[in-house]
Amino acid sequence: MMQDEPELSLPSAAARKETWSKAELLDLISRSAGATMAVIDRSLVMIYVNEEYARWFGTAPDRLVGKTLVDVYGEQDCARFMPFVERVLRGERVQYQRMLRTPYGFDEWRTICLTPWHNSQGAIDGFITTALDVHELQVTMNALRAANQRLSSHMENSPLAVLEMDHKLQLLHCSQRAVQLMGWLHVAGLEGRLLTDLLDPASMDDSLQLALSRLQSGEESQNRAETSFVRGDGTEVHCEWFNSALTDEDGQVTSIMALVQDVSAKIQIARQQHYLANHDSLTGLLNRAAFQGRLEQSLLQARRSAGAVALLFIDLDGFKRVNDAEGHRAGDEVLRIVAQRIASTVRVGDTLARLGGDEFLVMLDQEVTRDVTDTIGHRIIEALHLPMAVDGRDLSIGASIGVAMYPPMEGDIDALMNRADQAMYAAKRAGKGRLHYAQVA
Repeated sequence: MMQDEPELSLPSAAARKETWSKAELLDLISRSAGATMAVIDRSLVMIYVNEEYARWFGTAPDRLVGKTLVDVYGEQDCARFMPFVERVLRGERVQYQRMLRTPYGFDEWRTICLTPWHNSQGAIDGFITTALDVHELQVTMNALRAANQRLSSHMENSPLAVLEMDHKLQLLHCSQRAVQLMGWLHVAGLEGRLLTDLLDPASMDDSLQLALSRLQSGEESQNRAETSFVRGDGTEVHCEWFNSALTDEDGQVTSIMALVQDVSAKIQIARQQHYLANHDSLTGLLNRAAFQGRLEQSLLQARRSAGAVALLFIDLDGFKRVNDAEGHRAGDEVLRIVAQRIASTVRVGDTLARLGGDEFLVMLDQEVTRDVTDTIGHRIIEALHLPMAVDGRDLSIGASIGVAMYPPMEGDIDALMNRADQAMYAAKRAGKGRLHYAQVA
């Protein structure tokens, strides 16, 4: 008589449902999230690509699998990103930006993230590449939020800091990138704490508080905010927050996710560009356009409050002789010294500018009297009359200053500058090294 065959142990319905749910979520991320994903081995052969990746090349995934990066991109294009590939194969997680032509025919900046692929022994068998923009990251992170611990590794691979909170803003999960960006010591102990308690009060400004509040109340399903703060190490950090809320079937907010991008470098570049657009590159003083903007504001304020503005037009005496005899390098150094000496003679709050060449401007718009203007003007003349040490030699110049004041002069920028310019030439005609006031016609 045959023994009964052992019964097969079938997974429970709950286990099957959980497995199917995870599989569906993984399929959603790989196939439908809009992100290109590929796995490349050490010989640079593609062993997996998702449909989105293949779509960029107008083909199907199985037609790319087995091909090398050179086969797909060509030698010239590969040469551009090969340094990044070499870094990831050495174990470094690499992120960079690249402009790509989309399948729809337009160019788009995308963040390329290369992550080492370690085998069970810890050796690097290849790498995983993903290309995402901010919107696609949000879609991907929303899918990850619904997954369990099996999917949390995707959050760690995001180039953005990821914060997941409940409807009370208690932290449920944060990526290591978030810990680094916020200046927190470690991940341990963060779960369950309120975001408002963890963030520096300076960074929890009205913009972020309002954005999160509108998500909590259900007024918005997604929004963005910008913050800035100084970490404990003194580093100034500027962040752009992309926030979204997950609601249940009844429309109640159950969790909030924030993707935080460090835009400090972008802010610094913008500051530098703003500085260069408003300052003279040689002396660091305001340029003509920026000075005229300040002058216009001061004149407007003076007209409203019955105040006064004095404009000092400074032209160097003997600079051309020094520049011709000593060369432009020495001449540039003289101009820098002139700027420093003028700055040392004026008061805090007075405005300085280099108009161009050897012409400088000073605007006084606080406590402006004839005595104050005389004092500052003669200080400038005396300071610029002193020898200037350039390349081991003492060089001597001087300065003539024309002054125009509102009132009694007309409170118009061009009129005031022209009258100050004319007064400066009158000072030169009178013997140079002088201070001359424009007279009311």
